[in-house]
Amino acid sequence: MIPSIGALRMQNGAALMVMLVIMILGAAAFLLASLNSSALQNSRDRITADALAQAKEALIGYAAKVQISASSASNQPRPGDLPCPDTNNDGLQESSCGNAAGSTGQAARLGRLPWKTLGLPDLRDASGERLWYAVSNNFKYNTRNTTLLNSDTPGTITVRDSAGNITHNGCAAFGLPACPTPGAADAAFGTGAVAVIIAPGGALTRQGSGSSQDRSSGINIASNYLDIATLNGIAHDNQSFADASALDGFIQGGIKIYDAASNSYSLILNDRLLVITQNILMPLLQKRVAAEVKLCLTEYANNNHGRYPWAVPLTDLTYQDTSNQLFGRIPDNLNKSYSDSGNIMNFQWEPNCNTHNNITPSTWWKNWREMVFYGLANAYKPLMGAPIPVVNACATSGACLSVAPPSASTDKQFVVIIAGKMLGTQSNRPTNKNTLSNYLEAPNSNATSPFAQSEVSATFNDSVIFQ
Repeated sequence: MIPSIGALRMQNGAALMVMLVIMILGAAAFLLASLNSSALQNSRDRITADALAQAKEALIGYAAKVQISASSASNQPRPGDLPCPDTNNDGLQESSCGNAAGSTGQAARLGRLPWKTLGLPDLRDASGERLWYAVSNNFKYNTRNTTLLNSDTPGTITVRDSAGNITHNGCAAFGLPACPTPGAADAAFGTGAVAVIIAPGGALTRQGSGSSQDRSSGINIASNYLDIATLNGIAHDNQSFADASALDGFIQGGIKIYDAASNSYSLILNDRLLVITQNILMPLLQKRVAAEVKLCLTEYANNNHGRYPWAVPLTDLTYQDTSNQLFGRIPDNLNKSYSDSGNIMNFQWEPNCNTHNNITPSTWWKNWREMVFYGLANAYKPLMGAPIPVVNACATSGACLSVAPPSASTDKQFVVIIAGKMLGTQSNRPTNKNTLSNYLEAPNSNATSPFAQSEVSATFNDSVIFQ
């Protein structure tokens, strides 16, 4: 029996409906798979980002909380010290990562994150790999660089984004002939990184090698974990770096290259980087140094009738206190405070002061003392007989100092100001130590009350503490 035209139309319509349902189900399945894949990748990214963030926080805390002492011996702990990497995968920092100058041990300044040393859990990225870590020669804890570690100390590690643009230039602060002038895309780069934390990601075929990274036998070989990518004819290899080099640093993943044969892109570098910079670390170190100075001053006053020592004039780089000097640097020798009080106030610092051992500056303090300034209230200066200041000593006009914020009230006994890194027109501090505006921002550069504190910005980075 031949089907009627109506029946054929119904059959065709049913077939179309079936095909439409199949297409909808297929599209839904594809969309669901895509969403699941995206959700999975987002979850993996969060795992890696969380591990990197924990490592960064721990390293910054380590640098800011280094246990210091008043020792004047060489190679003593300094605020800002960072651990050497772990090069044998035991979770502990190595005992050294190069000599003081950094001319040896370059390879030892890259290794795994010393998670046990930092008091961290065994952090892993989303691929299950331990984090890697590189430290600048200027900040390594042993052997410590003999140059100063203070607000002006730059990082030395170059970092690039995944397009190859410099974001942190390791040679920018050194004026080296080989240091390139940044291009338009690099215009905002800062000084080199202080440290770089690296999540290595899953094993890849390193560009140019033809074989996958072997992580079963070469667990301490960086090239089995960290990748290489050639961009614009320049090879960027994360398995090594060189301090103060604009070319030999680290590059951010993930970088893909086009494969014409398969008409697709393949991932060649999946290292994820998180950087610790001078701008992040130094404000915390400045606060640490300010707190140490405050402790010394308050301990001195507690043992010397509530009075503080004279300051040092900016022109005196022997750091001797001077009569009637109410603003300047922190003194080593307190002879004038002693004599002006009728030999009552102490001529040396107290036992718990970490900036000095009596009158001898500690090793770490020599790094910072040029950057530290001190204002003393008239009501608390050395006086003959060292009478204890009256309870309402600040009630007399001009007797005490003000710091705003918190308020314009003239009720402060002293103020300590730590200079941040050079800003704007500030320059050449090593040969121009006598100009206060080369260190401090207004109004602090006026050397008189009122003083100011503020959030760190492009125009202000003084750290202020007071009593």
